[in-house]
Amino acid sequence: MTNGAEIVFKPVPVLTYKGRELEIRPLGGEDFGALVRMYKSFEPKRVAQGIPPPDVPRIAHWLDRLAQKSQALLAWEGNQVVAHTILCPMPGDSVEFTIFVHQDYREEGLGTVLSRHTLDWALHMGFAHAYLTTEISNFRALRLFRKLGFQTTSSYGDEVEMKLDLSSFECDRPQAA
Repeated sequence: MTNGAEIVFKPVPVLTYKGRELEIRPLGGEDFGALVRMYKSFEPKRVAQGIPPPDVPRIAHWLDRLAQKSQALLAWEGNQVVAHTILCPMPGDSVEFTIFVHQDYREEGLGTVLSRHTLDWALHMGFAHAYLTTEISNFRALRLFRKLGFQTTSSYGDEVEMKLDLSSFECDRPQAA
């Protein structure tokens, strides 16, 4: 498996269904403040397993810990982060996938296009499987994940775990949402 830092993700322009011109690019050190600002106004708080955290100090701590062990892509509109995907390596050839789209940008196709780019990036980094966990009541997320090819592997209480075999994942790196 390749170190994620060795596989360069080149910025990609995207156009949402509502005609917003965005850019997807990897998280860099200079992006931390803008990412914290996105989560400061993100709703609902604690939507998935207690994340995102409810206040700025906890948001910053959570993001700092994530940055030390994961790779991330951001969707930008100008100087504002509007969505964030996370790839956190797991044992073996698997990666945990997470996505957050700011509420002002949902239902525009951004979640689909950002997820496709992120999972394609994971495949190029050498990961064979992507896993995720989401709330069973998050119908919007479940619809997206099933559309991407994720299959339910287990459910417990209010959560469902899903898996995607990246070898069967096809991404043509769509330029528009």
